[in-house]
Amino acid sequence: MKRRIVAILAVFIMCALCTVTAFAAGTPARVVDEADVLTAGEEQALKTKLDNLSEKHKVDFVVVTVESLGGEDCGDFTADYFVDNGYGQGADKDGVMLLFSAEVVDGGRDYYIYYSGIGFDAINNEVEDVKDAIIGYLRNDDFVEAFNTFADECDSLIDIEINGEPFAFFKSLLISVAIGFGVSFVSVTAMKSKLKSVRMQKGATNYVK
Repeated sequence: MKRRIVAILAVFIMCALCTVTAFAAGTPARVVDEADVLTAGEEQALKTKLDNLSEKHKVDFVVVTVESLGGEDCGDFTADYFVDNGYGQGADKDGVMLLFSAEVVDGGRDYYIYYSGIGFDAINNEVEDVKDAIIGYLRNDDFVEAFNTFADECDSLIDIEINGEPFAFFKSLLISVAIGFGVSFVSVTAMKSKLKSVRMQKGATNYVK
C-alpha cells in the first residue's frame, strides 16, 4: 500500500515538473542581460515589472542587452531577435522590445525600439518621445532608469491605445460647455445691441395721448 502511494506521488511530481518545464519553455525571458549591465537584483526587479506589464496588457514587454551586434544593423538585429526567440502575444504578436548593444561603434553605442501588433499601433507615432525619455539615461550608463522609463512610457501609450485617452469624456464635456457658453454669449450680445435705441425719458409727454 505504501509503495502504491509513493508511486502515485512520484507520478504527480513528474507531471508537475513537466508542466512547469513546458510553461517555462513557452515563455521566453523578458529580460536578457547578455552585456551584464545590471546586477542580479536589478535584473530580477525589472523582470518582475515587465512580466506584470505583459500580463496586464497581454503584450510582451522585453529588454535585451548584447555585447555586440556582430556588424549587423541594429534594427534588423532587434527584429530578428524578437521573431527568432518567440516574443509577441496573440495572433498579431503584440509586443515591444528595447535592445541595447554595449559595443562602441564610431564613438557611440546602438539601441533600438521594436514593436509589433498593438505595440506598433500604440508606439509608432510616439517612438521619438520614448527615445527622448531614455537617451539621457543610456548616455550616462544609468541602465536601470533607462529600462524602467522605457517600460513606463510604453505602458502609458499601450494603455491609451487599448482603453482610450484618460479623461476623454470630461474633455468632451468641457469643450461642449465652452461652445455652449460661446454661442449663448454671442446671442445675448446681439439681443442687447438691439435695445440701444431705447433711452430714458425725463417726462411722460411721449406717453400722453
